[in-house]
Amino acid sequence: MEIRDEIRTLLGDKAAECWDFEAIETAARGAALRVAAAVIERQLNADQSDYAGPQQPCPWGHPARCAGGRAKTFTSVLGPLQLERAYYHCGSCGGGFCPRDQALGMAGSCLSPGALRMVGLVGAMVSFEEGNTLLCGLAGVEVGCKQVERSAKELGEASDRDERHHVALPEREQIAPTMYLGVDGTGIPMRPEEVEHRAGKQPDGSAKTREVKLCVVWSAEGRDADGKPVRDHGSVSYSAAIESAPSTDADFTASEFAQRVLRETERRGFMHAKRRCILGDGAGWIWKTATDFFPDAIQILDRFHAKEHLSTVATEIWGTNSELAT
Repeated sequence: MEIRDEIRTLLGDKAAECWDFEAIETAARGAALRVAAAVIERQLNADQSDYAGPQQPCPWGHPARCAGGRAKTFTSVLGPLQLERAYYHCGSCGGGFCPRDQALGMAGSCLSPGALRMVGLVGAMVSFEEGNTLLCGLAGVEVGCKQVERSAKELGEASDRDERHHVALPEREQIAPTMYLGVDGTGIPMRPEEVEHRAGKQPDGSAKTREVKLCVVWSAEGRDADGKPVRDHGSVSYSAAIESAPSTDADFTASEFAQRVLRETERRGFMHAKRRCILGDGAGWIWKTATDFFPDAIQILDRFHAKEHLSTVATEIWGTNSELAT
């Protein structure tokens, strides 16, 4: 009812020919979101079940006393929400908490879970400034460039912790007969302070990039119309980081990236597939990792680098423009 009244007020009695429909769309969306936000805000603020008595244990188990209510404005996919929450203060820790924030998944944040997901998506795909522009233009959510940066960093750190500590073997029936592991490295642009004093490929010997190492696991049991193998839908998983990869026979532990590869292959059941294949370019560290940890796997040099190496050899033997080299 409220949304209908808002739309009627917005359109008025103008003839359709006089409307700027894009403006109508944008305004109608904003009006609908404002009404929805107001309804949710009223509903949550009317519910005082987050008050659980004069005392509650804090996250560290100490007794925390209720110190009344606290208001806070959260950014949601519907717009700003000002919520009143019961607040508990712990004398031992010197800090406080709101049970409702924890229940709604917004503890320590000013973003709702939906807004945080949006911020994470744009923060991973474009620059923080571009991400903020996309959020405003496409979703009408205004968070600011700094908030996109902070949230992206926090999500990245949480994802990294999760990747390191949650390693579970899938069910045997979920493991394809043939599994593939691809390993590679590529340069990514960095801020100047991140590459200071690092050797690089610039004319003056400086660096503008750092190498991110990547591993990808997939299966290819399906076939296309010509009978050629194709990657199975939903079978591809990636894990990447700026980590050291090379190691020597004298090292007692695997390199950081080798440990990442081991975690990802364990998560995917790579070691339990009947046949294992590893795809890579000619880099020595890739094949050392493959040989050290997957000695019975089939090693495949990718076609591009195989042709590149053959071309280099042919050119050295017969010359650049010779028919034999071609």
